[in-house]
Amino acid sequence: MKAPIRLAAPLAAATAALALTAPAASAATTTIRQETATGAPYSGNWQVATVGALTFSVDYLGAKVTGSCDGAELQGTVQSTGAGELTAASIGACRTSNGLSSPPTDLDLGQMPDRSGSVAYAPVPGGRDGVLSISGGLRFKMEGKILGFTVTCYYGFRTGGTDGLRFDVYNRDNPNRPLPGQDDAQGRSDDITLVRQSGSSGLCPSNGTGSGSATARGESTPGSGVFDRKLYLTS
Repeated sequence: MKAPIRLAAPLAAATAALALTAPAASAATTTIRQETATGAPYSGNWQVATVGALTFSVDYLGAKVTGSCDGAELQGTVQSTGAGELTAASIGACRTSNGLSSPPTDLDLGQMPDRSGSVAYAPVPGGRDGVLSISGGLRFKMEGKILGFTVTCYYGFRTGGTDGLRFDVYNRDNPNRPLPGQDDAQGRSDDITLVRQSGSSGLCPSNGTGSGSATARGESTPGSGVFDRKLYLTS
């Protein structure tokens, strides 16, 4: 059984998982649709799953420490207008080049006071189609030995100077999507900062940068837990 990771309100990450808040810069309306730009509006359960490892790095005592997590998965509900709520999150095994690690973990959302948020249609010519924002609150733990001392480190997430996670969203036919070999709505972020949280040993690296890509799907059969419905973001 996976061990719980406590979430504390300050994401992350968040993550990652991922309460969601719409970016203030978006003035366009938002409609999440089934399959294509002309599909019926979609409301229901959704899943965001990273593809490949989440990677991060930090400069520590004059050396570059690199790390990765095997992936992350977020589940929740979403309205066709973009408003949503996080209901479950997990993160794969993590490890760093200086000996910190954590096992695959189901994140405990019980102490996360606000799980609400949204996806926003906010297209950029030659780039994204929208933004998925996840408010601060997700936190994960890593343990290991640094300089011969056993330490425990807690990290949250910040993106672009704001607590939480934020991903650029790309429709399944957007030629600029980060995973061109996959026919799904996708997200990408290269500006995630890991922020050391209270309760961490003073030997824990303070802040580091991270990145990752993910796909998003809904359910063809509501409540089935099978995420096979492709999604499409429009105004």
